[in-house]
Amino acid sequence: MRRREVLGLLLSLLSGAALADSQEGKEGKKREEGEKKHKGEEKTSPGASEEKENPVFYGQVEAVQGTTLWVAGRAFKVDSPLLPYLAPGMVVQVQGKSVAVVSPGAWAYYQGSGEALGLGRGPVRAWWKEGLLWRVWPGGSQETLLVARFQHGAWQGVPPGLPLRKPPGEGWWLVWLEGGKVKGLKRLDD
Repeated sequence: MRRREVLGLLLSLLSGAALADSQEGKEGKKREEGEKKHKGEEKTSPGASEEKENPVFYGQVEAVQGTTLWVAGRAFKVDSPLLPYLAPGMVVQVQGKSVAVVSPGAWAYYQGSGEALGLGRGPVRAWWKEGLLWRVWPGGSQETLLVARFQHGAWQGVPPGLPLRKPPGEGWWLVWLEGGKVKGLKRLDD
């Protein structure tokens, strides 16, 4: 065999091997891509698309205006019976149209005469956090009411001296007060 023939034979063998490698490489890449897609499908939970559509947002309440809740510079349209009773500084979780108070854990809202609480004359709006007075603002309605949660057989976040009767069940309650006594109860569904 001549030198040219040997080189030609080697070249044809090498090019054939390279062609086979490239075919295997293409098939291997296709297989890998298929496996990645399959793995991606397994990792994606059924509710993942819902989370993308309704992401969970946490932040401090800045203001409440009608059905709009301002949290950390963003406005959210929210549907919650507790919305009018939220105070700036509360940390909330917003998802879609629902809102949940994260902090304070136990809180209550009072609206009525400040004199009844020893806070001076005139109407006030007051919030308790873990049973201690947290925020007080002048103003509000002359109607005396309390918003609090009844849980585990006790009122949560309410100061111990407030005479409240046991409601029919657990949950958030709107309590109308008159002369220091309960005038009426209404369950707030949260």
